Amino acid sequence: MLDREKYENGILSVRFIGKRLEDSGVSIYDLSESLLAIQRIIHKAYLAQNGKLLKGAYPSKEERESLALQLGERKRKSDAFALLPILADPVVQESMKKLMDYVISGVVGYYIGDILKRVEKEEDQNKKIFIGSIYTEVANIVNRVDSVGGVESISLGAPALDRETVAVFSGQTKEYLASLKDETYLGTYQEIQGKVYKLYPASKIVAIRRAGRATVSIFLKQADFDTIRYNRDSNQVFLFKGRPIYRFGVETKSVSEFEANEIELAAVDS
Repeated sequence: MLDREKYENGILSVRFIGKRLEDSGVSIYDLSESLLAIQRIIHKAYLAQNGKLLKGAYPSKEERESLALQLGERKRKSDAFALLPILADPVVQESMKKLMDYVISGVVGYYIGDILKRVEKEEDQNKKIFIGSIYTEVANIVNRVDSVGGVESISLGAPALDRETVAVFSGQTKEYLASLKDETYLGTYQEIQGKVYKLYPASKIVAIRRAGRATVSIFLKQADFDTIRYNRDSNQVFLFKGRPIYRFGVETKSVSEFEANEIELAAVDS
């Protein structure tokens, strides 16, 4: 059990649980992989809140300083650590507390095992992308369970928010994450347009080029695919209405796959 008096200011806490850890510390590898994953989750939460969670995006140097965590006190008997902001500025401390609510909202679905329902119901596009994007980081933490280091489960908490336990990752969580590897989820409704440059009849998919030369694979109903396939105007621009398809672990709002429910002819390039 974490000492609440000493951990009450911890933004987060991480506890490695295992019989072997009652007499020895967690391995450097298991600890470092978990801490790096937690820090990356915090970076992604910050970017998502600000609508900047795109592929390759990274907080600025000043932002990283405000988001950086350090190890607080360590408790033995199943290794536990408090994580605190490096900067002691009260404004930073308070903003990090608010950010933790966002972090927790993303992590908890992986713990409970209802992540597909959560991303489907989530109306905030930025939060939807955030939840799906942290799959890799959560998996990096969970993969420390039942490895050579003797970790049987990992508990995350948020002492500063009076949340002693936010999630407990176990071998069962590991199996659940493995089942999500090839799953996808849909973003919010939108319309995109572009010129078709390739068709895949066997799978009813067309590839389009958008402004800026970005390409998108469009998944279509048979009738809509046939409309495009037999259209005689090679310069025709089509408008696609539907929802983007995202894959777990991908941290971007940019659309590369799209499920179209309707299509329309758009303006022809002059």
